[in-house]
Amino acid sequence: MFSCAKCGYQSIKRMGKCPECEAWESFSEEKEPVAQSSGIAREKIPPKPLKDVKEGNYQRIPTKIDELDRILGGGLVKGEIILVGGEPGVGKSTLLLEVAAKLSDLGKTLYVSAEESPQQVALRAQRLNLEGEKLYILGEDDLRAVAQYVQDNGYEYLVVDSVQVVFLPDTEGSKGSVNQIRASADYLTQLAKALGVVVFVVGHVTKDGAIAGPKLLEHIVDCVLYFEGEVTSGYRILRASKNRFGPTGNIAVFEMVSEGLREVKKIDELFLPHKNKPLSGSAVTCAVEGMRPLLVEVQALTTKAAFGMVRRRAIGFDFNRFSVLTAIIEKRLKINLGSEDIFLNVAGGLRLNDPAVDLAAIMAVVSSVKDKEVKNNPVLIGEVGLAGEIRRVNNINQRLKEVERANFKHCFIPESNLKEVDNSFKFIIQGYSSLKDLVEEIF
Repeated sequence: MFSCAKCGYQSIKRMGKCPECEAWESFSEEKEPVAQSSGIAREKIPPKPLKDVKEGNYQRIPTKIDELDRILGGGLVKGEIILVGGEPGVGKSTLLLEVAAKLSDLGKTLYVSAEESPQQVALRAQRLNLEGEKLYILGEDDLRAVAQYVQDNGYEYLVVDSVQVVFLPDTEGSKGSVNQIRASADYLTQLAKALGVVVFVVGHVTKDGAIAGPKLLEHIVDCVLYFEGEVTSGYRILRASKNRFGPTGNIAVFEMVSEGLREVKKIDELFLPHKNKPLSGSAVTCAVEGMRPLLVEVQALTTKAAFGMVRRRAIGFDFNRFSVLTAIIEKRLKINLGSEDIFLNVAGGLRLNDPAVDLAAIMAVVSSVKDKEVKNNPVLIGEVGLAGEIRRVNNINQRLKEVERANFKHCFIPESNLKEVDNSFKFIIQGYSSLKDLVEEIF
């Protein structure tokens, strides 16, 4: 069979373009693996009626890194396998080395370094001032040898760095091939479930930001964490995109310093650079990432286009949505943007998918066009429809609590959300249903 390295699509002949994911030159020949015993003994449980199946005792194991525990849903669970993906140099190995050092205080921990030598890992640990009496480093890429060490020595926590460079000797294909990644993920999952070991696996990402290898890799694990951030920036965002034992979409913010990764708990300074100094082209909103409300500044800059060629750029904001909002401004607010370059940016390097930020994005653009500050520096929450209506958003009270915590005195929300608002808030909350009416009020 020929398998696509991007999505795992299989064909009996080599194809130039994958019909599933449309990737070019991604097919490689893979022989059908011979079924062999994994060597990991698992207890066989006969089928039971659903009413007789008892709920498992998922006792949480804290990692002692508060932000990581929060996005995991309170901590680790025995037998859990966690996949951590991210760009090269973003800090995946640094994060997991710190996690391994913390976990070694709770039990024997094995850090398998298949990419670096044990001496390189020890040098990083020395730079980060990490010590762990029960932390062991192994330079090995054969997973069967790793499993033997885990079984013989009773390790409770295992870190594999990374799944693209380890292999199973009885599986066809080179390291990083579809067959090897699929077999390695399945083998590590069996190891975690059979022995109750918590397994962390590092995964490389493609240029599109997706974890390299077949999608099965993400399906088979219990939790998928993406480590995001520009290598040139000191801030990193850890995002949970899948979690069988907790909520998804939650984010944790870290700062990369010389001593390693430091938790950022007060993130107002990161996402609200002009909180006390409002400027034209700036608007504040409250987005919900997973279960966490975040106050974020949306910035816009409009200038006259040079030589009649307009440019539109959006950083941290969906470009297609940005184009729709630009059309709404022109049609419903009668503001001509045809000769304007428009640049939209979300402060702090955050990527927003919450539709409740529409209102702030529009107000930032209008503020820049008019070169006027948004009056009273309010927080703007609301989704904007094509007819210029301000539509209802979810979790309104959760968002307003975050607004109150940050000491903002004014907030505009959709009129349809007013009936849900608690009476305990002590700042001004106004509801609007029309974008045009709100623009006239603010400007």
